[in-house]
Amino acid sequence: MKYRLIASDFDNTLYDEVALSSRALKAIAEYRAAGGKFVIATGRIFPAIRPFIDKVGADDEVIACQGSAIYHASSGEVIKKYALDKDTAVAAARFFERNGDVCHAYDDAHFHVAQENPLSKMYGEYCGLKPAVEGLPISEYIREMPVVNKVIGIVSEDTIDAKVEELRALIGKDAEVTKSAPIFLEVTSHEAGKGNALEYLANYLSIPISETVAVGDHLNDLSMVLRAGLGCAVDNAIPELKERADLVLPSVFDDGVAVLIERVLADGI
Repeated sequence: MKYRLIASDFDNTLYDEVALSSRALKAIAEYRAAGGKFVIATGRIFPAIRPFIDKVGADDEVIACQGSAIYHASSGEVIKKYALDKDTAVAAARFFERNGDVCHAYDDAHFHVAQENPLSKMYGEYCGLKPAVEGLPISEYIREMPVVNKVIGIVSEDTIDAKVEELRALIGKDAEVTKSAPIFLEVTSHEAGKGNALEYLANYLSIPISETVAVGDHLNDLSMVLRAGLGCAVDNAIPELKERADLVLPSVFDDGVAVLIERVLADGI
């Protein structure tokens, strides 16, 4: 088997926002039984992805919070953390606040918001978490947080690309600024990102990066798709990711990750 570690994005790559397919779960189990490591690499914080780890059966390691932290899945113990500098986090939060955008700040277990709002409530319901409502601007609350893993702004789809460039110009030397969805603008440490996390984890597991596969659907997956030995995009991915991937798989609705694993097991790639 050429590829010993597969890192898969979760939402809209492995998970179609409704369910995990039985074909994908079977393929993951067979890959693990053959000695492979299957790792979820997600923008979600650890408590929002942990319930799915049991379903996937890959109770090993997980890359969470946009690559800002790597955990032992069973215990939640941190393997590696790339915290966001507080001054940079504050600058990002102030940027969103000036523009009237909803802003979240994340630690290992919670996402914090200034006030209750429909967008944060909807996001929390999707992730199975309640927002921690702090009652003051997130740019101020950040100073009280022991650690900040990431900051995101929920922005309109027609302004997000311009805001990505504005925010990169403002803090780009100190942070990774990317999109994880059409309305989610994400800020993590410049040392974080799924690509750096994948490389660290591969070294930690003594697996050459050339023997890794990464698969995703959005811009926040680009760094790991480029860093892996084989970089893949599902067919529902954004055009930029598909253009730069080594291999385009069927969509999440057509079991793209399962197809990938089946081909790896058959030494078809």
